[in-house]
Amino acid sequence: MIQIQNLTKTYGCAPDAPHALDDVSIDVVDGDIMGVIGMSGAGKSTLVRCINLLERPDSGRILVDGKDVTGLTGAALRSYRRRVAMIFQNFGLLAQKTVLANVCFPYKAATGRVTAENRERALELLDMVGLRDRADSYPSQLSGGQQQRVAIARALACDPEYILCDEATSALDPASTNTVLKLLRQINRETGVTIIVITHSMGVVEKICRNVAVLEHGRVVERGNVADVFADPQSQAAKVLLERVDWDA
Repeated sequence: MIQIQNLTKTYGCAPDAPHALDDVSIDVVDGDIMGVIGMSGAGKSTLVRCINLLERPDSGRILVDGKDVTGLTGAALRSYRRRVAMIFQNFGLLAQKTVLANVCFPYKAATGRVTAENRERALELLDMVGLRDRADSYPSQLSGGQQQRVAIARALACDPEYILCDEATSALDPASTNTVLKLLRQINRETGVTIIVITHSMGVVEKICRNVAVLEHGRVVERGNVADVFADPQSQAAKVLLERVDWDA
């Protein structure tokens, strides 16, 4: 379980510097697919970067299975990051390496080498995402949706407990988006991995998430079961994202 407690993050030292995150508290239970949604600038990407400690919050805590990970450094931080995989909007693949080498990269980063067992596991993961036959291709030879599926296979290489998806489908066309979302849902069901989906699209949340938190100006303004929030949104931010606002009023 991930417990985000009173997280605050400010960029800049001025007294009136805006809060990217302002006292954010969210619980993500094991096995959930949790959506974090908001308009541009709401603090979504800052939140996900704090969860994997690419950014350090100014205050607050992140508890994983009851342990405070906020101050981890060195080997303990590297070990934690192997438990928390990232899938990025721009795929993050290494252009000079083959698809197979990209999926094997986490093994190389962790131990300095890639074993025959690692390669076989990587091929199994490529089979899971439907791209085993493209193992020797390069990212430039793949479509955007295929590149994102390679990124998902790479994220699974170290058997993470959590996957963080930062706008993972925003650069994809609708058909590729559906393919990637179905794959993530399948992985969640088959492996039990917990997934946090950062997005500005209520459509993505509706298709894949069970619970959702709505961010606005760095604060959580609404949270709950997806069906309940969609049926009766309480915050103005959720109403705007659901297009329940009369723009001509």
